[in-house]
Amino acid sequence: MKITKLLFLLLPLLTIGQGYYNAENFGNRSLLLSGNVTGSVEDLGLTYYNPARIALIESPTFSINAKAYQIKSLSLKNIFGTDTQLSDSRFEGVPSLLAGTFNIDKWENHHFAYAFLSRRRSRVNINARRLGADPDAGEIEGVTDSASQFVLDNTNTDEWFGLAWGTKIRDNFSIGVSTFVSVYNYKGKYDLRLGVANENDEISLYNNTVNFGQTSYGMFWKVGLAWKLKSFDFGLNIDLPYLEVIKSGKFNYTEVLAANEGEDIFEYAEADDLESNRKEPIGISIGAGIPWKKNTIHLKADWHGAVSEYDRLVIPSFDTGQGETDEFSFKEERKSVINFGVGADFYLSERVNLFASFSTDFTPLVSSATIFDFVGQEDSDIDLIADYMHYGLGIDLKFTKAQITIGSTYSVASGDFDRPIDFPDPEDGEFPDNDELSQFKATRWRFIVGLEFPIFGYDVNFK
Repeated sequence: MKITKLLFLLLPLLTIGQGYYNAENFGNRSLLLSGNVTGSVEDLGLTYYNPARIALIESPTFSINAKAYQIKSLSLKNIFGTDTQLSDSRFEGVPSLLAGTFNIDKWENHHFAYAFLSRRRSRVNINARRLGADPDAGEIEGVTDSASQFVLDNTNTDEWFGLAWGTKIRDNFSIGVSTFVSVYNYKGKYDLRLGVANENDEISLYNNTVNFGQTSYGMFWKVGLAWKLKSFDFGLNIDLPYLEVIKSGKFNYTEVLAANEGEDIFEYAEADDLESNRKEPIGISIGAGIPWKKNTIHLKADWHGAVSEYDRLVIPSFDTGQGETDEFSFKEERKSVINFGVGADFYLSERVNLFASFSTDFTPLVSSATIFDFVGQEDSDIDLIADYMHYGLGIDLKFTKAQITIGSTYSVASGDFDRPIDFPDPEDGEFPDNDELSQFKATRWRFIVGLEFPIFGYDVNFK
């Protein structure tokens, strides 16, 4: 039923931002420096950016990224083949970091840290309904009234728990390793219900439901090198490919149409314990912290490898219940990307520093698996695959027993994509060719307050 496309094809636009390597940053000052700290990280974001730095910095303290919030906005133009502009905004919490250090007396030249961080935490949850035919859609022949309701719930989380170790090889050179356990969950639910009445008071009913889930438990390792050179600090960090240990997937699908003319539809499928896969490629980042008077310039460049097309979920073909066979594809593919960034730490006084930064976040996605692979148009590419730019600005306040970091970050992306909706011609009821592009612009503001302090004034030691 082509009319169903009018109701759900905008929904994938709300999932933009998944799959990027620099979308999240960790550590209070590292956040405001947009993650450009591979060679110069000074807070416990080092567990993520470069574990070797733990052996070179002085007295790293217990760190909390206090609860931060963001405002995400998406504007859309020419969705309906007109100049009409639509927008969506939401206010929500953002991923955070909790980290601390500890010592082992027998290994006095070795430094340790623990970290709990939310590598990814996103959710789209929409419930909507519409009564009456859409007056902007033109007259669809024979339809006099309609009622529709849809539910979309798309959740993606990745929680990391880990330890970092670092030691000096020379006075100005250290090595380190971070080991993280990843708990990854990706699930989606889509439920569309539609009723249509014609001029003879005959009713057609349509229902399409899709549910999928992917769970993955595995390991990430980061290997870091750090130097304190005469004129600047330098660092290199290697992100090893993800090692998947436990994985599972599930999927169910129903499509039911009771039509007043034409053939009815009754299709269904359900499968548990599906083969699933999650792949994250190798990555290498280099960075430097360059002193300038009492200020510091932070530079970073990173590369992430490609991932050949693979099945996120392996869904077998199934009998629809009407003697036909259907197949579902749920794939992902990534290209290699190089990103870069620059940040600055400006000295204002002994107690106040100002931070400013910029970084790129070029998309690695060639194709990305979402719930809309199951329900979208077959001949249109409606993925919003675009490049982000990130900016940061804030201050660091130093007190006798604590440091407080306050600031905000801003991210923006824009581009064109295939127009997802075509309305029929009122005269012949035919759908025209989809030859016009739509435009989008996505923005994200984050507001951050972070705190660092010694735990009761003492180090944590293990004997």
